[in-house]
Amino acid sequence: MTDTKRARLAQQITCAALAMLLVLSEVFSSSLQNTLPQFSHLCRMVLTGGAAALLLVKCLFLTVYDDRRQRFVVIGVLAYTAFASWYSGDQWFFLIVLAGLAAKGIDLRAAVKVYLATAAAGLLLVQLLHHTTDLIPFNFYCRNWDFGYGHYNGYGARLLGIFLAWSWLRWPRLRWWDFAGLTAILVYTTLVPGSRGAMGAMILVLLLFALLRLVPGLLHGRWAGVLTVGSYPLLSAVSLLLARWFDPSDPFAVPLLGQLNRLLSGRLEVWNHMLFHTPLWHENWTELCYSPQVRFSLLGGVVTNSDVHHSIDNMYLAVPLNKGLLGGVLVAAVFMLLLWRLWKGRHTGELVLMLSLMAYLLMENKPFLIAVHPLFLLLPCALLTPRGKPLNVVCPPDKE
Repeated sequence: MTDTKRARLAQQITCAALAMLLVLSEVFSSSLQNTLPQFSHLCRMVLTGGAAALLLVKCLFLTVYDDRRQRFVVIGVLAYTAFASWYSGDQWFFLIVLAGLAAKGIDLRAAVKVYLATAAAGLLLVQLLHHTTDLIPFNFYCRNWDFGYGHYNGYGARLLGIFLAWSWLRWPRLRWWDFAGLTAILVYTTLVPGSRGAMGAMILVLLLFALLRLVPGLLHGRWAGVLTVGSYPLLSAVSLLLARWFDPSDPFAVPLLGQLNRLLSGRLEVWNHMLFHTPLWHENWTELCYSPQVRFSLLGGVVTNSDVHHSIDNMYLAVPLNKGLLGGVLVAAVFMLLLWRLWKGRHTGELVLMLSLMAYLLMENKPFLIAVHPLFLLLPCALLTPRGKPLNVVCPPDKE
């Protein structure tokens, strides 16, 4: 097989697997599972197994690695994530890492186009079925309809994935119609699902893009680099301290924390409830809810995305609980290494999207759900790109 045919086949396999995973996440992770359980289960099995098989073929037989060490890195990463996914009950952790590793050597812009087209088509299909048939019924959750995803924030998360993919493809060539389209998604997300986390991330993207038009070197300075690379441990420390300082029995004892808790839809109370076992009460409940006696451990295993009052909507706290301290350190290291390499290479577009995603994950606990963001495709930049070699990204680097 010639190098050209090998590269073309690798691109086709990766994009096909990416589309399969997005169909799995957008369509068959909806309420369709409840109305067509057997059909949905069969489709989920086929899509999951088929995508995983294609991505493994790409990683093991079609990827051209720079040296022998990279093969051991890939095998080691896949072995760990397979174990961690099994132990924590989170299949998406393995799937998103596998898809990220398979992105080495492919045309990233073409892959993001496939991501955007498939994600948008899947989301539109679910909403069409939701509004015109009984296959995806209207269910009310807490303060809003679930829009076919069990929770309005699940709908907001998928809208954010489309928003980030569009932004990624167009920076730095954003025109007025791009800003108009992205603003329309922001307004829709604010008024319809009302997902504050997704809304905040979208606002941050647009704000940073506008600032970069005025101050192109905003993220180039040394202190900007320190804050960018250190954003993950900083957000982790802030999350832990806010959870500790907030007093659920007297939410406005510190007025600023009370207002912040309200802005974050009561998340400080939930963080405190999960980590420090404070009884949780809501005006619509008839009794107090006590959290399970969760503890940080080496390997984790704590369920963090359940609706039985031990969901913790914060990636920086959820990952160490679910994946353990080992997983928390490894995930943090990959994030920090990626941010450092993007900052060093002056890849401002990718930096803006990464920082906005990390701000979003302060309010959500699903960083490994493939429909939430396409930035997992940057994983080879952190793990599989030799020092001094250009990073495989979408946005062109800023000029010196």
